[in-house]
Amino acid sequence: MVRSLAARGVEVHVGDSSRLAMSRFSRYCKSFTRLPDFFLEPDAYIDAVNRAMQKTGARVLLPCFEDVELFIRHRERLPQDALLAVPALNDWAVAEDKLDYVERVAAAGCPVPATWRIESREQLRELTRQLEFPVVVKVRMGNGARGVEIVEQADKLEATFFGIVDTYDLPQSRWPIVQQGLNGKKYKLDGVFDRGKCVGTGTYRILRCKGAGRFGTSTYRITDEFPELTEYCIRALEALNWHGIFNTDWICSAEGLPHLIDINGRLSGGVAVPTLAGMDLPWLWYQVAVGVQEIMPIQQTPDVRVRWLLGDAIGMVEHLKTGKVREAVAILRPIPGCRHDDLSWSDPFPLFGEAADYFWKFARSRGSTRPDIAGMVR
Repeated sequence: MVRSLAARGVEVHVGDSSRLAMSRFSRYCKSFTRLPDFFLEPDAYIDAVNRAMQKTGARVLLPCFEDVELFIRHRERLPQDALLAVPALNDWAVAEDKLDYVERVAAAGCPVPATWRIESREQLRELTRQLEFPVVVKVRMGNGARGVEIVEQADKLEATFFGIVDTYDLPQSRWPIVQQGLNGKKYKLDGVFDRGKCVGTGTYRILRCKGAGRFGTSTYRITDEFPELTEYCIRALEALNWHGIFNTDWICSAEGLPHLIDINGRLSGGVAVPTLAGMDLPWLWYQVAVGVQEIMPIQQTPDVRVRWLLGDAIGMVEHLKTGKVREAVAILRPIPGCRHDDLSWSDPFPLFGEAADYFWKFARSRGSTRPDIAGMVR
């Protein structure tokens, strides 16, 4: 985000709850403001952002994480001249709920996996006798792979399901859903809409993730052209009357048909992939926010490989902790011509800040490579 906008002549100010936030170390960052944790102190967070915008004179606000929901709900608490491109609250709420969006996008003609809402232990047991495995248990609202488990065997489903319920103290009205597992190729599509109209998308295939079996946050990807998937995605986001940035996750069936498995109404952790391939989504989002009427179309270059270096390092730790030595060693293989999310030779210091930030969180959580924050899963 910082590099993209600064390259266009935009003055970029950064705010984050971590002193080690990687973007503050960028040579292109004009200023940094330490903010409260919005999961833990939402009111204080909004007030701090308000003060930071007034102090710096920044008018455009681009919330990059789940804090986008706070600004949708409390936009009136920002400076009067603040500019944002975010969806309406009702559309946001549907997209973020992994149960609610399924019906809406399926009605628009977008393929989704078979999905079941669980309302009792007895229902889950009856469903278990009918399901084909593997299946996926996932919380209705979460982040990354938190609260998501792949279940390969029927006798593991009940324990896995209620293990998630207990871990996150979920009320019955917010119990996880169960979805049919798919084993085909995995894709992401990130994009920007302007009041229900698509202004740009970037598709990339996921080749490696932090977890085994391409599970969890992606670390190695390649840009790809998949017109059928793009068409389905545009239908889905049009049905939500989307406004602003989004990212989606897809898995293909054995026949190659892409199925939408997740929508996130925020910036993707892999936004560097389409951006480095020419589809500059941060710039498109900025233009929508400031109200540019005629946004010039841009194209993504296919076959661009992009790697998240620190993510691969975390993946090595996860593989070694679970005894998957071969998978860990495979991460060390060089990738000719590969570009990187977090390493730029002209702006190298964010990588060191990122590494320090992750190491601090790793140590504080006593060795967890996926630490939870209160309110992240609900």
